[in-house]
Amino acid sequence: MSESAKKLKPARRALASILAGSLTVAVGVGTVYGQSGAVPASRVSELVARVRTALPGDAALADALALGQLLIQEKRFAEAAELFRAVLDKNPADPAALYGAALAAFNLGKPAEAETSARAAVAVVTLRSNGLTRFTSEGRLRAADALVLLAVVLAVKGDDSGALENARRAMKIAPDHFDAQFTLGRALYSVGDMPAASEAFRAASSLNPSDQRALFFLGTTLERTGDLEGAVKVYRQLIAKWPQAAQGYLGLGTLLVRRGGTQTEEGIEELKRAVAIAPDLYEARVALGRTLVARGRAAESIEHLVRAAELAPGNPEPQYQLSLAYRRLRHYDKAAEATAAVRRIHETRRASGETRKTAAPEP
Repeated sequence: MSESAKKLKPARRALASILAGSLTVAVGVGTVYGQSGAVPASRVSELVARVRTALPGDAALADALALGQLLIQEKRFAEAAELFRAVLDKNPADPAALYGAALAAFNLGKPAEAETSARAAVAVVTLRSNGLTRFTSEGRLRAADALVLLAVVLAVKGDDSGALENARRAMKIAPDHFDAQFTLGRALYSVGDMPAASEAFRAASSLNPSDQRALFFLGTTLERTGDLEGAVKVYRQLIAKWPQAAQGYLGLGTLLVRRGGTQTEEGIEELKRAVAIAPDLYEARVALGRTLVARGRAAESIEHLVRAAELAPGNPEPQYQLSLAYRRLRHYDKAAEATAAVRRIHETRRASGETRKTAAPEP
């Protein structure tokens, strides 16, 4: 991982993977390359060399764009970046190469480089489409893709207002573009506009009913707006559609526990289902452990809280809950160790100047 990637906060890195998951290079894959994974590294090097000596209109340029997308899909980002850079050396205003270069840089943990290329891609596609008013069908999609990617890059860098601005531009250009609606929802979520975020996620879910993330975030934003019944309905819908996915059980279980009363036990069972499906899902582990401690079932909570602490060693919450659980079990030495761990985490955060910011839940 690059140094710039290491500097991204954990929540922002998680956000990067969430948002970038569905983004692809806006060019077609040539059938000349066959099935995914069939292209050896030597073929990539050979094509880079061909591009560097190519004349305008040479088939090598189109081949490079197609192969670059294939490499992105295979997560061979460094090789893809080299190909796109070679194309840009020949044609600095090629929108597909700019977009591909931005996407490759983003996945390589180079947000500044990704932002530069994404802004250039936006400028090129909007200029070719006479500003933001007259688009061909292809131009509309290219513009939306470029704006979405720029919004994602800015969001990961912490520029929430910039992310929101570009997500709104993308949605205005292509309201039926799933990534535009989904990214707009995430940007609105980040600035705290939950009612508007829920509408964007609802639109995204309608555009792509097979996407779990949009439905999960719809439930989350409805919960934040206070529409708990609506959120429960969405989480149950998520479970019904994807019974082998942990997210529905996580959302429903957390909400039922929050509502309390007779629904708490049902919430615990839903969280247990989430953990059974995804043992390394931090949110489910810590919520389950915390709830079991509060219900006087400290012995049951230990395994979940210990695993949560392993998954998020920089978060004091699991250690704090462990201190409570061990104290109730009269394991005072272990309780003292957990309390000391909480103190160390807080001291480390203060020393690094880290600020707390509410992060969106991971799907």
